[in-house]
Amino acid sequence: ALTMVNQSLTELDQATEKRFVIVLIPSDGQDIDHLNKNIKKYGLKIDPVCEITGEKTLLDQLNEIKPVLYLSTNPQNVRKAIIAGYGAATMFQRDYHEPSDEVLRVAFDGDGVLFSDESERVYKEKGLKGFNDNERDREDEPLKQGPLSEFFRALIHLQETFGQQNCPIRTYLVTSRGTTSPGLRALKTLQNDNLEINEAFFLCGAHKGPVLKAIKPHIFFDDQIPHIDGALQNGVIGAHVPYGVRNE
Repeated sequence: ALTMVNQSLTELDQATEKRFVIVLIPSDGQDIDHLNKNIKKYGLKIDPVCEITGEKTLLDQLNEIKPVLYLSTNPQNVRKAIIAGYGAATMFQRDYHEPSDEVLRVAFDGDGVLFSDESERVYKEKGLKGFNDNERDREDEPLKQGPLSEFFRALIHLQETFGQQNCPIRTYLVTSRGTTSPGLRALKTLQNDNLEINEAFFLCGAHKGPVLKAIKPHIFFDDQIPHIDGALQNGVIGAHVPYGVRNE
């Protein structure tokens, strides 16, 4: 799907500065030649292949690349990236339903992913009523940005490049927030930051798995493992963002 977006950008003569750049960072000790052979075998479009050594750590590589998103199956590496201020998530090796490559679909949770965990901290300390009261009282106060806001902003930038018609990227907000003040505060935050989401689902605490199964995103980001499990059980790639009060 990423390759499809890049090809579409090429047709718009926007390939150089606005395309996805995909960088592979092998773990220390992995055979680089073997990885390159697999990349060619599966026809993957990978840009540079970095190498972690005793002299150049993962964080050294990230500081050099400055990615808007770092993905790994190694949760320790992901936590290091999050602490260093990079958007990052842990992926899980499962069997997935293969989504269509005609449109890149990316789904996000809100709190602890697109937004900070400030409201989740209120929920932990004061319960559901305290959370709802807080969101009602602060409905017009934008939430602070979360760890994946920069990646989300990059997707929106690409969407603006394509325009509204025939855009090959769609974004989704799938949140446990309700449709009253909690949901309104989330929408007003996006509006305040000029971040336009294509579709928003406010589930009022219901399970996210069935919605994700219907959306069929290429990847779904959430800060809570139970929601990631729900995605995985429905054949969707769930990527865990180890950020905020839910992961302390």
